[in-house]
Formats: sequence, structure tokens, C-alpha cells
Amino acid sequence: MCKSEKYILDSSFDPDKFLADITAAKAAVGEATEEDATHMQRIVFISQVLLYGGHALLLVSAAMSWGALTVATCFVGACMISFARCMKWAIIGHHVCHGGFDKLQKSHPNVLPSHYKRGVFAIGARRFFDWLDWMLPQAWDVEHNKAHHYYLSEEKDPDLVESNFESVRVAALPKALKYMNMIVWLFIWKLAYYSPNTFKELVLSKKEGWMARNWPKGCKPTDPVIVLHALRMPVEALLTGRVQDSIFWLVFFAQWFGVILPMMASVALPAAWPLVLAYVGHWPGATSPREAAVRLLAASVVADMLSNAHSFIIITCNHSGGDLYRYSTSCKAFSAEFFLRCAYSSANFECGNDLVDITYGWLNYQVEHHMYPDLTPLQYRKLQPLVKSVCKKHGVMYVQQNALTRTWKMFQVAVGDAQMKRCTALVPPEAYAKKEIGVEDVSSR
Repeated sequence: MCKSEKYILDSSFDPDKFLADITAAKAAVGEATEEDATHMQRIVFISQVLLYGGHALLLVSAAMSWGALTVATCFVGACMISFARCMKWAIIGHHVCHGGFDKLQKSHPNVLPSHYKRGVFAIGARRFFDWLDWMLPQAWDVEHNKAHHYYLSEEKDPDLVESNFESVRVAALPKALKYMNMIVWLFIWKLAYYSPNTFKELVLSKKEGWMARNWPKGCKPTDPVIVLHALRMPVEALLTGRVQDSIFWLVFFAQWFGVILPMMASVALPAAWPLVLAYVGHWPGATSPREAAVRLLAASVVADMLSNAHSFIIITCNHSGGDLYRYSTSCKAFSAEFFLRCAYSSANFECGNDLVDITYGWLNYQVEHHMYPDLTPLQYRKLQPLVKSVCKKHGVMYVQQNALTRTWKMFQVAVGDAQMKRCTALVPPEAYAKKEIGVEDVSSR
């Protein structure tokens, strides 16, 4: 538990003026325009070129005789696929599923395809065309858009690294082994952690559903669910006589397997190309179809591992580090306390142009994104210097560092070499001067 009875700002801080300045900064950015739509279409086009171009390079490399050029061609193709997959999640799916283009769809209904809308994009069959990844988009919406954003760095935040890695932090293992464990997570985290955990949040959100009503009493709903639990949970429950819990976990992971099956097929699909071409008599390669299939499968797995590593570096460190805060209370959305927590519990990276922003998956605007989750990428670029200026004016912490620096800080928290700062809330009650405090106890949620 995050137990604390302290406030970070003193009573002289004026939350009303800070709130007014943040609101004014948002107003100064203005509404999304056709420029935002054109920009998103350009990002989608780049992702498609990278995705299909990467697969083409993999196929070419598989047909070539083994050598340095073959390896280089294969690696470039894998990197292109990796980058495209990261773009489809971090930039396209992320902003569309937050509703960043919903208002634009109403004011300019023909500037973007109609499915670029929250609740439509990547839902159902559209998942295969818009954003196919290890996570189910509906599950990610519950876990990220709702729980993470509105319980940021609280006990109920499902992305709280310090809590999720508690077993690693307290384990009596050499520190070198703990850091090696983090390197492993770097390459497999979406399948091994994020996919089953977002699915857990989805089933728990359906209060009247069978799984929500029968959630095992010995398992805290806030504890992470990882892929290793697929074997451990049902076996452990069965060995301790909890047959119903064992059945529960078998059903849970069977349904989750249905979530990841399309992505498994997507990763394996390239291996079928040389076999199909050989079957119809058109395999042009210098290698055998079987050898080419093995190469393509290995390259496709590498591409997915690289995408995991890329997304891990730009995502998991956003709200973790020994210099960031966690809270023992909740706060009202869009209050002064809420906006302050976005700054005190988030870290931005370098930002300002398409090359940098696309490389970072537009996750280099975390402070601004948590303040206003439903903006377009270009709106965040305009808002960032304004928010940074407001924070400086009011003496509010504003963290902006390189992603690798932030990843190292996150690693330190995950292995127990550092811990996040604790507080009850940021603004002390007396600073509100008899106005509504904007802070409520976690238990009241």
C-alpha cells in the first residue's frame, strides 16, 4: 500500500490560478482541423509502407543465398515491420481510441474514414485491418483509457510498475539477475504481461459477467495476471482443493487464447509464403522453400520482439522512476489536483518534429496527454510548450528526459534499487481556502 500523510505543495500554492492557466493553454490550441486529419493520414501511409515494404524485404531475403547482404536485408525488413506495428498502436490506435478525432469527424465528416472513431476503430472485424496486436482493443480501452488515466499512480492504476514488479523487488535474488529479468521482459512484455492483464481488466469491468462474479477470492483484482499464470493458477488451485478456481482459470485463459490467436497467426503467416509459392510452382528462391519458411518465421518473431522492445522503452517508463510520485488518495478528473498529478507522475521525452515524435510513438507528450487524453497528435505538439510554461510559472515539477534515461529509472524501481515518492496528495487542503478540495479517499471510489 502507498501510505503517506503529506502534501508536496505548500498552502501558498493557488490551485485555482493553476487550473485557469492550464485551461487557457488548452483553449489556445484550438479545435482540430483538416491539418490534423491530413497529418494522421500521412502517419497511416508511412506505417503501411513500412509494414508491406518490410514484409517484401523479408521475402526477398528468404529467397537469397545466405550471406551478409541477406542478413542485412532481413534485419532491415524486420525493423520496418517492428516500427510499423509500434506506430499502429502508439500513434494511430492510441489517439483514435482515445477519441482524438471524434470531434473532427463531426465538424469535418469527410476528411477521415468514418471508422476513425472511438468505439469503431479496431473493433470486431476491423481489428484485422486497423490495429492487430497481442491486446484486444476493447480490453486495452478499459485498462488504459479508463483505469490508468483516471487512477494515475494510485493503487488502482493497473500500469503502476512499482506494484506490478513487487515480487521482483522483494525477491532474494542477485541484482544482476533482476536486471537480466527486465531485459527479458523488454522483448516479450506485450504477450507475457500486457495482453493477459488488459483482458483481466476487461472481464472485471463486466460486473454482471460470470468471470467478474466468480473472480477467485484469494486473488486481488489489482494484482497483475501474466502468461505464466496460465499454468500456475489452475494447477495451484487444483492442488489446494479449489476446484472451482481451477476451472475459472482454465476458462479465463482459454478465452484469452482466443484473443491472441489472430496475432499468433499474423506472426506465423510469412512462413507460409514460400510454401504456397512452391506449391503453385513459382518459388524463385535460391534456397529451398522449407529453409525459406524457417527463415521467415524466425525473422517475423524477431520483428515482433523488436516491436516489443521499442514499445517497452517508450511506454513503460512514462510514469515510473524515483523522481515521480504515487498517491494514497484519488482525485476528481480535471481538477487542479488532477492536472498537477499529470505533471508530478509523468515524464516527457524530447519532442517537436515528426522524426522525433514518430520515433517516440507520440508518447513523448505524456504530461499533456494525461491532462487532455482526447487530442490529436498535432494538438499535443502545440499544447506542450504552453503547459511547460504554465508549470514553470507556478513552480510545478515538469520532467522531460531521454527515453533511455527514463527506462533506466524505471528499471531501478522495478528491481528495488529505487522507489517512487509517496504523498497523500499534491495540494494541501488549506490551499483551497474553503473551496471544494478536489481530493477524495481511495475507498470512496
